[in-house]
Amino acid sequence: MARKKRRSRFDREAVLRHATIHHPNCPAELVALFVDDISAREWEPPLTLGQAFGIKATNHVRHKMTDYDRLIRFPGLTRDEARLIVSFEVRSILASWARTVLVIK
Repeated sequence: MARKKRRSRFDREAVLRHATIHHPNCPAELVALFVDDISAREWEPPLTLGQAFGIKATNHVRHKMTDYDRLIRFPGLTRDEARLIVSFEVRSILASWARTVLVIK
């Protein structure tokens, strides 16, 4: 008996709803890109929508919004070192897209 492959798929509406709720400050053009990309593929191994969005957003920010691609071409600098150099910038950008929580004391 053949084993059923386990994968995750997300419809466009679910991805858009996730972005709207969890990443309300993400630029609209990037939300549209993420909705298209995330809903167009099967994710293997299976993961949650939040994980898929995080992977897509992190990769986009790292490659398109930081010096990462320039750094990995620098002689003697490893990919892990380049990731470390841009990691604070990536986290800061992603945090700026997140829902803000008001804490009242």
